[in-house]
Amino acid sequence: MNPRIKFYMILSLLLMSIMILSACGEDESTNESKNVSADKVEVIELDVNNWTSSTHHYAYNVFEPWKELVEEKTDGRVVVNIFHGSALGKSSTVYQDVSGGLYDVGLIVANYFYDTGFFPYTVGNLPFAFEGPEEAASILQEFGDKYAKDDLTDIVVLGPTATDGYDLFSTKPIKSVADLKGLKMRVNGKSEIAFVQGLGGVPVSLATEDTYEGLQKSTIDTAFYTPIGAVGLKYFEPAPYITKLAVSVTPIIPIINKDFYDSLPADLKTIFDEELNPKLTELITASYETELESSHKELEEFVKERGEFITLSDEELENFRLLGEEAWTAWINDANDKGYPGEEMAQYLFELLEEAGYPIPY
Repeated sequence: MNPRIKFYMILSLLLMSIMILSACGEDESTNESKNVSADKVEVIELDVNNWTSSTHHYAYNVFEPWKELVEEKTDGRVVVNIFHGSALGKSSTVYQDVSGGLYDVGLIVANYFYDTGFFPYTVGNLPFAFEGPEEAASILQEFGDKYAKDDLTDIVVLGPTATDGYDLFSTKPIKSVADLKGLKMRVNGKSEIAFVQGLGGVPVSLATEDTYEGLQKSTIDTAFYTPIGAVGLKYFEPAPYITKLAVSVTPIIPIINKDFYDSLPADLKTIFDEELNPKLTELITASYETELESSHKELEEFVKERGEFITLSDEELENFRLLGEEAWTAWINDANDKGYPGEEMAQYLFELLEEAGYPIPY
């Protein structure tokens, strides 16, 4: 074969090989680029502010399990950051914080927002309205849908629930209504003022986070509080006299920042609506329900050497119940002043209680 022809044949083969390899490289590069693009999913961060401590049952029974569920159900597309101990804001500023975008999810204590659209939910805090969270959750949902939700359009309101029934934590023994005369009693929002006054006490307004110090420094002598929450917050240390009352519950309403919710892709929004939002309320309710019995036992053990766990007689308990009517009257008057149909609202709640087979407050 002519050497020149052979040279050109080899050169042609080399050029063809280079072109083939180049094409394969481009294909692989293109495929890798496509795969990276397909795998690259935007991660959405969701900030939760827990205004209780990291040892409180909200942390281990509610927020941590909910975080795992959110991240699982969204396949990691939503990552939840939990900030404990009021790191991003106090319980008394949740509405403003969430609506303003300081964080995305928080728990509303209805009583702290008495003069906002959350007012209707404060009916649940009135004396002997509810015996516990499971009862409160179903009824407050219907009640809130009728009287509250239309006024709360700047945030996303999830299903309401409530704490367990409040006992009385005191720096001295309380075995009758008479023992409360002149004592400084912490009130959990405006709705408790009339009841405390009816009991002969002096109302002092304090946020949950300030109650321990208030008892310790004698700013207050007593505080109504959930026994479950009191274990985590250690109220039994400055107030080792605990009177078992279950006098009221505090309505708790989870809320979500509206801009965060509206920015979710449609599929994620459906997951939140159908699964994650209801689950948050369920976790709060379940936490209170499951921990109540053990908390009473723990409190009794904590105070047995330096205080007392007090169970009232039926007669004394009835005295507390009768004095609660003043608080209902005051709440109805406040509702009327705010433009709500106060008498109708109270009557509607009583009807819901009776239909569900629960006792009415008085």
